[in-house]
Amino acid sequence: MQLNPALIPSYYLILLLVGLLAAAMGLFLVYQAYQGYRRSDRRQMLFLAIGLALITVISPLVSLLVPSIGIPLGFELIVYTFYAPLVGNLIKIVGIGVIIYSLSLRSHS
Repeated sequence: MQLNPALIPSYYLILLLVGLLAAAMGLFLVYQAYQGYRRSDRRQMLFLAIGLALITVISPLVSLLVPSIGIPLGFELIVYTFYAPLVGNLIKIVGIGVIIYSLSLRSHS
């Protein structure tokens, strides 16, 4: 099944652009946290970077990729209404858990 890009409503393209912008900004935060880890060699910063990556990059990309892949492959409606949101929220929960863990680690300096 071929999807003609001209048939995609413009508001979906706006949603795509906003989602990509949010993921790019999240990637910048992750990069900064990872650079903090490399400078200080503190595990707290590494876990903070991982948690931020899960929340601000991976979860939004799942939300963007599922429709992008699912429409051409003919996914069932339940994939969009149940499984994709469930996976996205589970990724966020794990990310928040990793951030909480990073905040609970003791500093060795």
